[in-house]
Amino acid sequence: KSLLEFIDEHVDESIYIDKVRTSSKIADELFDSYSRPIEAFIKDTFYFKPIIPGSSIKGVIRTALLDYILHRDFDIDELKRYKEKELQTIVFCNENKNRSGKLQFDAKKDILKVLFVEDLKPKSYELQIIKPKNRPYKKEKDNPIPVILEALIDGEFEGEIRIDEFLLRKDMNLSANKYFQEEPLSVDLIKKALKKFYEKIYNIEKRRFRVVLPEYSESLIKLGKYAGAGSKSLNDLRRIYIKPLKKNFNYQLSVWIDEDETPLGWGELRFEE
Repeated sequence: KSLLEFIDEHVDESIYIDKVRTSSKIADELFDSYSRPIEAFIKDTFYFKPIIPGSSIKGVIRTALLDYILHRDFDIDELKRYKEKELQTIVFCNENKNRSGKLQFDAKKDILKVLFVEDLKPKSYELQIIKPKNRPYKKEKDNPIPVILEALIDGEFEGEIRIDEFLLRKDMNLSANKYFQEEPLSVDLIKKALKKFYEKIYNIEKRRFRVVLPEYSESLIKLGKYAGAGSKSLNDLRRIYIKPLKKNFNYQLSVWIDEDETPLGWGELRFEE
């Protein structure tokens, strides 16, 4: 406590790395706490500026592409006996099997190894300290959550997303993938898959929860730790296990919202050549 009081009294504002805004209520709560438990937004380790990890963007693309191809080429009801890793093996690894004839994921045969996504760096950004709430399905009262987040509420980030066409042609395991013959892996296919997948997510949340969603656009995506399991799983094949209820559900039963009742995790991904 004494150390925190010393810092508060003697800190030099000119050496701040960054500033974030918050409400006076949350500020008072933080200054009354010894631990000051803020869950920080992910930062660049050198410049200490917020970034959007390339791995998160690639995960979004992977889920959307898998969902798109499964709905395009398969009877969805027949796929319900497979686990998601097996479905990824079917589509991205061209139904690769081990010596026993069982589906086995192989990173060397994964067609998405030709997709490179770098961490997105900020051109502009605004961070805010928030206390999110949990909005349950079919219940009137929100659940307060004992967590304080540093949230990105606005900004523009940029980075490179590219497909290694040379590797795609050179590696026979990749070029022979039958699920990417009619529609080859391309930025246009990625954009089409993202639109189809997240349009469904948007409509589910609009119908299911009493929330204030951003205005719909074809480039909307949802990502991040607090985006929820619904946006990270496959449409019509979800098995979201709720431990207290000991049951699987086809979508999450609650959504994280900010003080404006907007679900966390929504953003736009635009492709510019």
